[in-house]
Amino acid sequence: MEACLQLYDRYFDDVYRFVLFRVGNRWDAEDLVSDIFRKVMEYAHKHGAIPEHERAWLFAIANNRIIDHYRRRPEQAYGTDPEQAGFEQIPQMFEAASVRNDCLEDALLKLKHEERQMVQLKYMLGFAYQEMSQILHKTEDWLRIRVHRIRKKLAGEIEACMEKGV
Repeated sequence: MEACLQLYDRYFDDVYRFVLFRVGNRWDAEDLVSDIFRKVMEYAHKHGAIPEHERAWLFAIANNRIIDHYRRRPEQAYGTDPEQAGFEQIPQMFEAASVRNDCLEDALLKLKHEERQMVQLKYMLGFAYQEMSQILHKTEDWLRIRVHRIRKKLAGEIEACMEKGV
């Protein structure tokens, strides 16, 4: 039980941001995060311990719970991003941002769901490739190459956007 509380204290903010970024509204995010930590408690109670790579394990649970969330929503197909599904609060969050930030936002929105997820795990949450490998069920080498290509793609999009002066 103590290990679960420490895990909660250590990773709650990161898990919440991860879920909020993926689902787009705080009500669903709060429900999902509480469900994620409930699953952690159930696992710890059943097995008597938390796995060695606790951070990757926790985010794998979060990722799977988000997938389940989208699968259960009949009004949206799985994989539809909240930004593309019409949530108006996303653009409002960036109103006061600079042109560079606006270009970054546009470039991120142009990425595929899987690409955006890799960017979030690597650069927003600071995961190592080994941890990402456990969460996404991909090899570390595949992830390194993919993230490198995504960075080049983002850089090109941002540069083109800045030249236009959005």
